[in-house]
Amino acid sequence: MRFKSLTSSIALLTATLAIALPVTAQETILPKLVINAGGLTPFEENEIGRSYTVIDGDQIALSGTPYIADVLRQVPGFAVSRTGSFGNKTQIRVRGAEANHVLVLIDGVPVSENSDGEFDFARLAMTNVERIEILRGPQSAFWGANAMAGVINIVTKSVSEDGLHGTLAGETGTDGTKMTSGSLAYGQDNFDISGSLTMRHTNGFNVSSFGTELDGANHIDANGRFAADITPQLTLDGSIRYARIDAYADGQDFSGIVQDTPDTATIKELSGALGLGWVSEDGLWFQNARVSAGTIERGANDQFGASLNTNDRYKASYQVGRNFDTPDFLDSTHTVTLGYDVVYETFQQLVPTKLDVQKRVTNSLVGEYRGTYFDQVFLTAALRHDFNEGFADVTTYSLSGAWQVPDTGTRLHASLGTGSTNPTFYEQFGFNPALFIPNPGLVPESSFGWDIGVEQSLLDGVVVLDATYFNQTLENQIQTQGFAPSTVVNLLGTSTRQGVELSARVNIVEGLTAGVTYTYLDARQPNGAREIRRPEHSGAIDIAYTLPEIPLTLHSEVVLNGPNLDTDFSQFPAVNVTLPAYTVVNAGLNYKINDQVEVYGRVQNLFDTKYQEVLGYNTQGRTFYAGAKASF
Repeated sequence: MRFKSLTSSIALLTATLAIALPVTAQETILPKLVINAGGLTPFEENEIGRSYTVIDGDQIALSGTPYIADVLRQVPGFAVSRTGSFGNKTQIRVRGAEANHVLVLIDGVPVSENSDGEFDFARLAMTNVERIEILRGPQSAFWGANAMAGVINIVTKSVSEDGLHGTLAGETGTDGTKMTSGSLAYGQDNFDISGSLTMRHTNGFNVSSFGTELDGANHIDANGRFAADITPQLTLDGSIRYARIDAYADGQDFSGIVQDTPDTATIKELSGALGLGWVSEDGLWFQNARVSAGTIERGANDQFGASLNTNDRYKASYQVGRNFDTPDFLDSTHTVTLGYDVVYETFQQLVPTKLDVQKRVTNSLVGEYRGTYFDQVFLTAALRHDFNEGFADVTTYSLSGAWQVPDTGTRLHASLGTGSTNPTFYEQFGFNPALFIPNPGLVPESSFGWDIGVEQSLLDGVVVLDATYFNQTLENQIQTQGFAPSTVVNLLGTSTRQGVELSARVNIVEGLTAGVTYTYLDARQPNGAREIRRPEHSGAIDIAYTLPEIPLTLHSEVVLNGPNLDTDFSQFPAVNVTLPAYTVVNAGLNYKINDQVEVYGRVQNLFDTKYQEVLGYNTQGRTFYAGAKASF
């Protein structure tokens, strides 16, 4: 499929929506959305000048997608690459950056692996998720290293009403899927607690184009959280998460060809946090203290032997802030926050005759200002200084603003900032002589980025459009060179990423909604070559319709990817090749038997499209799923 057909599909749906809209206008009143990933303290969505996307629980539940990575395919600026079957390495690149340039949080707890700086989205099933908050562009001033391209905060479900409530669900699929999940929640005036457990098995499919072995996975995901009002001014909250995945995979041989091998991988992780928040009686002063800890153990057994590494991260943070008003000066309100973070990270790997342990400590000072002027102009500024162990200290900043133009439905937004990403432990100290030579002399990557855009609400919120241009440069880019063994180096010169993100959300008629996203991306290395696994053109379409007289909802999602580059290591020297464009259509239905019971069915890859996201690794064909959910 050429880019022409990609844009034609989006244009066709957009035109259809435009024709339908003038005769179906209706007032839509939405509650204010609070985004926790926005900075040191939560933001209301209209106050954010940086580019953001929020995927709410209703959208997640309707799609029925079992893996978060597949929901994120519909986010503008995102490129998803999975090396074959579920449970295999899954990377997300934001605005052309590397996968370790985006920080991933679960309930505010950093969960990326210290070894490679990435969050492997194969580790995360769609379990008890309330919403997903996404900020694009440099966020290091708020969150430190590894937030150079953005932040993804996955928020698990909290208690929405008093009393005891629960859910139970089951699912089966033609790929051998068997899923069981359950949740419990209890709430009262000053205390709530909730938790969930999901177990999923899939036989998967053969990742390699050779042989017949199926590459399946077993997945366990459990989480819990609580919040308690100790006094009217003092609140205690906490969260905990455990996950394990056992996956089968196929690997590349020394010639770079994916063979039907009996590779296995096991990942176990445990993380949690405790937080204490205080607000003065007059609401002017506030303090927050939080500690978090996480450990991830990754083991693998492949054609090159067994490997095992463990990543630990401990973080403590404290913030103090003050709200104040200046009604005689631009009718404005202000919030000033100061904070301190300390992060201790370790990386352990088995090497011959011993356990090799590496560690880092980072201390950080951070300040944030937020101002609202005439209840329509919103400004945010942040400054951070990281005292790094083993690297030069880094100072990052962020400036952003939004203007809600009165009586027009127009919101202008813009941001600029800097970011940094430290070399990963594996890049500096990884031990795998047959495949990789580490480089302890690497220096941190640094970046400057900016974006500007406009959001337009039409027909009292029936239509919401957004267009954003972004531009980001990268210095000291760390790149892998060679193959078996490979190594990593800092590239000389400046890498560039620029592009356009478009999105539209439409409530066409009562019960009928649709969305369209499109991204143009130009991501290049210092020598001008295009980056791999980052398509120049990508987009998505989703549509859902709930019948007026029947509790039945029909929905469909379309993922469109233009041609994509990847590296072919089977040739010497290795060369970049083009993977063809593809379109994948998913569809499903949900039927409510009553207020407590719902049954559903869906089909992934409806037209059985053959495509690859990573060269040599097959993807899922047409697969059917059916399930039921009950609540009390």
